[in-house]
Amino acid sequence: MKRPVSTPLVFAGVVLALAGVATAGGALQTVDATLRGAASTAPADATQQHPWEQPLRTTAIATPRAAFEPMQAPGRTRPNLLLDAERLQAARQALEAMPGLAGERLVVFHSIHFHDDGRIDIDLVDPQQPGHVDGYHYQRGQWRKGDAVNPQQFAPTISLRRSSTALANIDFDAVPRVTQALQQQRNALMRTPAQVGHVYVVIRKGGKLVWLPDEVAGDRQTVRLRYDARGNLQ
Repeated sequence: MKRPVSTPLVFAGVVLALAGVATAGGALQTVDATLRGAASTAPADATQQHPWEQPLRTTAIATPRAAFEPMQAPGRTRPNLLLDAERLQAARQALEAMPGLAGERLVVFHSIHFHDDGRIDIDLVDPQQPGHVDGYHYQRGQWRKGDAVNPQQFAPTISLRRSSTALANIDFDAVPRVTQALQQQRNALMRTPAQVGHVYVVIRKGGKLVWLPDEVAGDRQTVRLRYDARGNLQ
């Protein structure tokens, strides 16, 4: 026959059970509070996506701008010397004023060459040694003395005696007249006429001046030109 459980023992068991429930409830509250705290400190999107599902974030890198450089104005092209009578006369006066030539009677040997880019080439007889000839070159507004010239290398057709004349006999204003006449003929006879870039005068027997070029080869015909000593088309 079983003995009934005593009342004190039953009461003690109930107390122990209630204590266990209370302890468990506190633990659950602690866990819940911990989870709530972690959720509040985590990023908002972390609660929605796994780390491997989050979009890749990139940092923009600023590209340094190049320093601003003002645009350079294109340089001015100097006027065509062949058409600039003022510059031609200034070049002549500068030649006559050069050391060793100033105040002397200047004699030109054989030829003078004029170029559209501002160059002039001339051979002069040495005022102090009439048997010597030297080249002179004009460029960028300045004259310089060049190399010695051997007149005998052109013999017998060209000689110092028969192919020389005073600089005073040569009119530099003839250069624009020859250039314009030559260009007009090129424009008339050529479909695509080239610009005149070189004009020269040659001294022939007796000091006769011959201006060149004196020929225009057109598309359908070739024309010979003749100028007088002052560059006028005849």
